[in-house]
Amino acid sequence: MKALIHILAKSGLLTKDLDYHLIRASMVLIFLAFGYQKWFAYEAQILIPYISNGPLIFWLYPLFGLRGASWFLGVSEWTFGVLLLLGFWNKQLGILGALGSTLTFLGTVTIIPFMPDGWDPVAGGFPAMTGNVPFLMKDVVLLAASFYLLKQDVARSMASAEGTGRANYLTRTLAKVLARFDLHNEDLEYNVLRASMVLIFAFFGYTKWHQYAAELMVPFISHSPFIFWLYPAFGVRGGARFLSASEWTILALLYAGFWDKRLGVLGSLGSTVTFATTVTIIPFMPNGWDPSAGFPAMAGLVPFLMKDFVLLAVSIYLLKQDVVRLLHAHPSAGAVSSPPTDRAARMALSISAHS
Repeated sequence: MKALIHILAKSGLLTKDLDYHLIRASMVLIFLAFGYQKWFAYEAQILIPYISNGPLIFWLYPLFGLRGASWFLGVSEWTFGVLLLLGFWNKQLGILGALGSTLTFLGTVTIIPFMPDGWDPVAGGFPAMTGNVPFLMKDVVLLAASFYLLKQDVARSMASAEGTGRANYLTRTLAKVLARFDLHNEDLEYNVLRASMVLIFAFFGYTKWHQYAAELMVPFISHSPFIFWLYPAFGVRGGARFLSASEWTILALLYAGFWDKRLGVLGSLGSTVTFATTVTIIPFMPNGWDPSAGFPAMAGLVPFLMKDFVLLAVSIYLLKQDVVRLLHAHPSAGAVSSPPTDRAARMALSISAHS
């Protein structure tokens, strides 16, 4: 384990703000890609079950109609994407983007309980996901990532404004809310992001034990440059079970990482490898771009895979955080310039000072 930690520490993983920038960049990519396809008629049709069953967004159809609702979402997503992009340089604009992102994915994850035919009856129903539920389930991580960016941008904006009074009303208000509900705790977003990834591996790992999921996995495994060998080695059902066993192993390690960072490192590393593998399927997935609109108008299974860029970024975040915490707890295992919570603690104190 010491050798692994030393290798990871020297790999560039500990570069300042690497995880923060990766999560922001992945969320920008999501909003730009998904916002683009909503300008086309084919996507307006795909959105029907989502908007119709969304307890927070059902009103879009009565207000805007079928195409108008899709356009409204496209404009909203591009606006949030641009604000998140500008947040690389201007944290107050980043706050607006992160707030919009949080509301967006709060709206999508609340569709899950109301989505018809979302749990496979042959597999016993819940928690065997099917239909549109697997696509929505990944939004739990995107929601957690949005909250992470929101908290980080508020804290960084307040820290930069300390002594100058340049923080705007929204920033000050959000800082007070974070302090009022003790949401400025330095480990909160770390635990929220870890919990969201545990949930992902639990649900997707369970689903792969069943025949219907094994059949759904065929296009993913068949077109993967890294896991295509699973079928020659294990067959269709065996390939799915191999992935399920792997995902549940990663699940157990990530869960154990709440208490033991050594196990957390192994789980985060497994998660990173998992989603680095899945995103590489995108260029090889047939019918992944709508023929009437062309690239980058996603179609077929590509939108499902595109969200894995965020899951990959979150996996790297967890890996970095676990390595830094281990190095801080055991300095002899490697070198780290400062304790892992120094920056978070300073930001938390800044928020409290302005509350």
